[in-house]
Amino acid sequence: MRIDHIAAIEEQSAAFTEAVTRPGALQRDVASCPGWTVHDLVYHLGEVQTFWTLVLRAGGELPGDDEERAAKDYGRDLLGWWRERSAGLARQLRSMPMDAPSWCWWNDERRTTAGDVAFRQAHEALIHRWDAEDAVGAVRPTDPALAADGVDEFATRFLSGGDWSGPSGVLALRAGDTGYEWRFGCGSESPAEDGRPRWLVDKRARPLATVVTGSAEQLDLMLWRRIGPDPDRVEGDATLLAAFLAWPALD
Repeated sequence: MRIDHIAAIEEQSAAFTEAVTRPGALQRDVASCPGWTVHDLVYHLGEVQTFWTLVLRAGGELPGDDEERAAKDYGRDLLGWWRERSAGLARQLRSMPMDAPSWCWWNDERRTTAGDVAFRQAHEALIHRWDAEDAVGAVRPTDPALAADGVDEFATRFLSGGDWSGPSGVLALRAGDTGYEWRFGCGSESPAEDGRPRWLVDKRARPLATVVTGSAEQLDLMLWRRIGPDPDRVEGDATLLAAFLAWPALD
């Protein structure tokens, strides 16, 4: 699938802004982020987008502490700061080649590209847009292609938990609206020597222990622990799914 991740950052951030600027929104609790208000959520996403703007400007290195601290100071105008910082990330990405080097946290080399940062930040914005809209009671649907792209990202970037103590088997996630299916091998069915869950991209035939069906958005939100699985859409070993959702290191 081909996604314009910079456009997705802009679209998801604009929808986030619409939600958080509703009257009284900043004081609302965010059920999907226990202990947070919408005010906290705005600062978090602004802080994240500020950090990555500075990282991209640094051309492969981490920004200095003083520069980062100053950029994250919103003064008395949180929403104005958020708008400025969010627009700054998109401007920075559009000003540079997508193969430009960047620091990252998700590989041992701590090196990636601006395009990969855009990929990550599109889905950071998507999930927190959903958080904000859920908090104010105005959730809009996610484009199925973008949601499926989010499941791809989860499968490639976030299967990084600790030791696997769950059952063995192959877990399949099926998105009825896009036709995509993702299979994950766990325990003895994993290609990893330690049995940690891994995405089975080879598609070779294996017995399925568990099948979960839903829309791409439902699957993406489930993986990000925003919603639980619908028991009526889980076939086979539900304990494998429960262990898989409890395992990845997303916190």
